[in-house]
Amino acid sequence: MNFKRLMIVFGAMCLAAVIVFSWGCQNQPTAPEAAENTQQPLPARLRGYSSGSCGSYWYTHWTNGGSANFNCNGSNGFSVSFSNANFVTGIGWSSGASRSISWSGSCSGCSWGPGVYGWSRSPLIEYYIGKSGGSSAGSYSCNGRSYTLQIDRRYGQPSIDGTSDFDQYNCSGSRSSPVDMGCHFNAWRNMGKGGGSQDYQVVMVEGWSNNSGSGNVTLGSGGGSTSTTTTTSGGGGTTTTTSGGGGGSIPIVVRARSTDGQGKIDVRVGGNTITTWTLGTGMANWQTSTQYSGGLTVCFTNDA
Repeated sequence: MNFKRLMIVFGAMCLAAVIVFSWGCQNQPTAPEAAENTQQPLPARLRGYSSGSCGSYWYTHWTNGGSANFNCNGSNGFSVSFSNANFVTGIGWSSGASRSISWSGSCSGCSWGPGVYGWSRSPLIEYYIGKSGGSSAGSYSCNGRSYTLQIDRRYGQPSIDGTSDFDQYNCSGSRSSPVDMGCHFNAWRNMGKGGGSQDYQVVMVEGWSNNSGSGNVTLGSGGGSTSTTTTTSGGGGTTTTTSGGGGGSIPIVVRARSTDGQGKIDVRVGGNTITTWTLGTGMANWQTSTQYSGGLTVCFTNDA
């Protein structure tokens, strides 16, 4: 991908500056090196599994042995009580995205959670935000918190596509609300990891040792928030908002084009990806705004 020129104009209150960039961010894929682990991942879509609508959201519930009773609470939450059970229960979205997720809740007797959990395909990946296990692929920061991506290779284990081999992404660090999934996805991509198409994404609690107890999760009013950003002049192209960090009071204008109309750039502030654009062939002003503070980076994500 050849980019002729890029000029960024951004302002914060009375401050204005012009920055000229002539570089790109290259993603160098590396092969994961992780040992097999015997802990069972979510055996979704098997016997004992159910999913569907829970208020304004989507839920997933699986149990094996003992009892684990799921209750949908209002428009945005659930409770679960369990006895001598292995179970996984979560609320969120049937299709994951680079959204900012907030919630409240707790779980007594759980093995893990509440925390953000999800799956993607091509490659098949199971991920936990705020869990340890596996070989380190690198460290990064999101929302002022430090994380290390640890990859645990799973062999012949239950998955959303049945028994399969896949990578489990354990992001060692805080699992506290809120979680900016756009930032996590972008950090993985910069390590040459992740990618593929999103399957479900939930705030989840689980038990794996015939646990007994109870838990609850309520998605916050800001859970899954996104903002809408559009271009203001010609040149074609499309816009994808990638996190709840967009739509703030600080304006950013990027003037750019792509020679073949397929160039992609991320706009990042303070390490958080706020917008992704697929550029058109005509030079255009691309506008967004943010609530974040910190350094401004424009990254060419598919510059060959």
